[in-house]
Amino acid sequence: KRSRTSFTPAQLDRLEDEFRVDMYVVGLKRMKLANDLNLSERQVKVWFQNRRMKYKRERAKGRSSMDSK
Repeated sequence: KRSRTSFTPAQLDRLEDEFRVDMYVVGLKRMKLANDLNLSERQVKVWFQNRRMKYKRERAKGRSSMDSK
């Protein structure tokens, strides 16, 4: 089993910025983002999957972190 990845605040800032622009990041864009952040593509992919689920849960509750910023 893989150990859990701890993202740095700088990595999280960048990931959140990218998420605000586009909730889906694929192909070369994902490869470049992973490279820039010194993460694997898989780590970036999973972060986006988890973030979309968080967004969906927040929207279902009637408040979105996208709207509050």
